[in-house]
Amino acid sequence: MVGPIAAGVRLHRHIDSFTDNHPAVQRAMLRLTGFQRFANPIVDVFFDHFLVNNWPLDESVESYVWTLHAEILEHIHELPTQAQFILRRMIQDEWLLSYFDFAGLRTTFGRMEKRILYNSRRTVDMTGAVALLETHYAEFEQDFQQFWPQLVKLVLDRPEQN
Repeated sequence: MVGPIAAGVRLHRHIDSFTDNHPAVQRAMLRLTGFQRFANPIVDVFFDHFLVNNWPLDESVESYVWTLHAEILEHIHELPTQAQFILRRMIQDEWLLSYFDFAGLRTTFGRMEKRILYNSRRTVDMTGAVALLETHYAEFEQDFQQFWPQLVKLVLDRPEQN
């Protein structure tokens, strides 16, 4: 892997490491009683929910996502076959726009449950985590509000690596 894709992978890994060790993310994961095994991806989806509902750019989230989809499709042939398959599904089902409301979150977690069942033959309940979000909405949102500006600063302050 070379060029922009490799740089994007490195940035993604850097973001993952920062996120996994951030106190607000860890606090949010502790709040997921009964869902510890899947706390990391659940918090990730919750934070995506807060991001789309507190969109920080002048461009609408819908316009941003559609532009992103077009850019992905322009370069999709450069990616491994499995990544192409997942990204095409993401675009077709508009995953990123499904995070706005609780129904969309339940759909997202339902897809995750199906993937886990298919890959491991294990039945899990991730959709139940939405009830915890509803109950502790303000606390999760506060965690996101603490985390997000620091993540943005991390990315903006990071020198380009190609």
